[in-house]
Amino acid sequence: MKDFHARAYHADDAAAVAELINVVFQAGGWNAGHTAAEIEDVVNNEVKDPATDTLLITDAEGRLVAAALVPPPPEGGHRIELIGGVHPDRRGAGIGRELLAWQLDRAATRHAETAPDTEWLGQVAAGVADTSASRLYERFGFTVGRYFLQMTAPTTPPPVATPAAGVRIAPYDQAQDRELHAVHTSAFRDLWAHQDRDFESWAALTVRSETFLPDLSRVALANDKIIAYVLPYAHAAPDRLYIGQVGTVDSWRRRGVATSLLADVLGAAGRAGYTHAALDTDADNPTDAADIYAKAGFVIDQHIAVYCKPV
Repeated sequence: MKDFHARAYHADDAAAVAELINVVFQAGGWNAGHTAAEIEDVVNNEVKDPATDTLLITDAEGRLVAAALVPPPPEGGHRIELIGGVHPDRRGAGIGRELLAWQLDRAATRHAETAPDTEWLGQVAAGVADTSASRLYERFGFTVGRYFLQMTAPTTPPPVATPAAGVRIAPYDQAQDRELHAVHTSAFRDLWAHQDRDFESWAALTVRSETFLPDLSRVALANDKIIAYVLPYAHAAPDRLYIGQVGTVDSWRRRGVATSLLADVLGAAGRAGYTHAALDTDADNPTDAADIYAKAGFVIDQHIAVYCKPV
């Protein structure tokens, strides 16, 4: 670590951290699109104490070369995502080992303070092409827990998908936030790695986030009740958007509701000037999400490995 300086995250670091993480992921074949506002959301709403749970490494010229964030799980949760990375040009100097060791130490401290009687899992992710990151994680005892798919679709021409009988697609309405939260919690509760969040913490990262695109969000209604939804967000590339959540209640699955919602969102995005939409999905999602997305025009760009290790 000679000639490098370590410090905690500052309020004006968001853009540099987002750019660094995007460069790290892109080096591994992962077309990431993180924004400064997204980093601010994580630090302000998930990291417990930025002074102790963030670490940035800069070189002699003050350029950011590595970053690490350690946001604990939500209350009652058990997965702690270790966020960060080392600039590809700076790999091989031992920074990654130091950074990951520090993250695991901070995670263990938070675990001991918060939930010592509950097993926590540390979680990191890398594109399968990022062999450097994979070797590092395996050296620290991480093993692959799941594979995810990164998928993209053009917005034009949008797919044609007619809603199921009795279903109406409508723009997002802020007055439905709490109903939407309840539907989301129910739809995702049994999926791999999902952790429930109370309304306020969920809303801060979704419908109240600066990155949220309400005008392009859609809900599906049956008897005026939400049965499905698609929530998109800003992407680092101005001609792209990121679809963060797609959910359907159990009783309406496999009836084409999500496909019709995605078609509507893609059409609206195209009219708004976006050329592509991106999303990530569990490769083994029991709802066959990848097939649903394929019907809406999404194709696989990258396979992502999620590594896990007990804290």
